[in-house]
Amino acid sequence: MGSGRRLTIEAPIENARQAPDIAAALRSRFTSPSYKPPLLPAIALEVHQLAQQSDVDLARMAAVIEKDPLLAARVLRLAHSAASAPTGAIPSVRDAIVRIGIRNLADAAWEVALDTRVFRSKSYSGLMALVSRHSIACAHLSRLVARFTSIASEYAFLCGLLHDVGMAAALVILETDSTGGAPLSENDCATVLGTCHEEASHVVAALWKLPSDIQIVLGCHHSVVVDSFVHPLAAVVATAEQLARQLGFGMLIGTNNCDATTGAALGKARHALRIDDKQMDALRTQAAALMESLAPPGIA
Repeated sequence: MGSGRRLTIEAPIENARQAPDIAAALRSRFTSPSYKPPLLPAIALEVHQLAQQSDVDLARMAAVIEKDPLLAARVLRLAHSAASAPTGAIPSVRDAIVRIGIRNLADAAWEVALDTRVFRSKSYSGLMALVSRHSIACAHLSRLVARFTSIASEYAFLCGLLHDVGMAAALVILETDSTGGAPLSENDCATVLGTCHEEASHVVAALWKLPSDIQIVLGCHHSVVVDSFVHPLAAVVATAEQLARQLGFGMLIGTNNCDATTGAALGKARHALRIDDKQMDALRTQAAALMESLAPPGIA
């Protein structure tokens, strides 16, 4: 479970002095039966559950969304965006739902909920903002990559959005356990988050009782391999993350990339998705345009 001195599960993180020890303590915390992840945003979960129904009640969906002013505003903005090509004003949330579609609505709910509820920390506000920015970019890019290939998955956006939720969970623990102490340095944070976030993301997804496919992808989004086979959705996320790094939306803490995927794994991902160099160049062009088209609230 990581290098350095192994701490007991009950030991506060602040008792560890070196980054490897802190990473080991965090990994012990995540695997402890007593660990409780950040609260799953209730609105996002309710919208997600309603969106899975074969016959969606639009009035009920609109009522749920209107309980969260930030989400309601986001949905209306999406409906009025150029991408939605509206022919006139959108007067209500219900009309906005019809305009953008149920799938996009569910994605927007998760995006707003995580950005406003989960990616939050006073001591590590800058790092949380970086995690949020990276995650939201990867969500949109994952959906693009999936559409660019033969992979049809309703979970592409959500996997991209949640793939680094373990980083947010780790920062919450670090803040809670070091109350009154100085935050970790950037170098230590990069080491700690890089070491434990993939496993932590899997743990959080499992405790949130998200679909098993999402749990698997979050736990292997760097290796992309499950039981000797490349998981296609993990390949999508890995490719999206590569694009995010190239376009300036990576997880660069100081000079350290704490969210790196090896060239070998990226090669496996592209091979599984059947993306050659020419297609990758075309995908990169579309990705750059996508990142430029997103308004600041959709990225920051």
